[in-house]
Amino acid sequence: MIEVRGTNGESLQFDGEYVRKFRHDGKEESAVNPVTTYRETRVKAKKAKKHAEARYEVLVACATIFSLTVPESEKPALDQFVAALEATRGAS
Repeated sequence: MIEVRGTNGESLQFDGEYVRKFRHDGKEESAVNPVTTYRETRVKAKKAKKHAEARYEVLVACATIFSLTVPESEKPALDQFVAALEATRGAS
């Protein structure tokens, strides 16, 4: 399972079959879509302001659209998440 933790206690998870979004530090599943509905991922970098950490705005298009703001520290997990989703699209 690959998990990308965003700001405000939200996260996205991919287990090979489903893409899920969680809120409240993983305590509440807010949406789940089968990977077969995956279309694309868009990642937009946001520069850091003053002493704040840079972040990324992420949109994942499945049957529903998942959005997440990801801090710079989660970039390796984000890259792994996107690569795994793209690999499933190429396999179908």
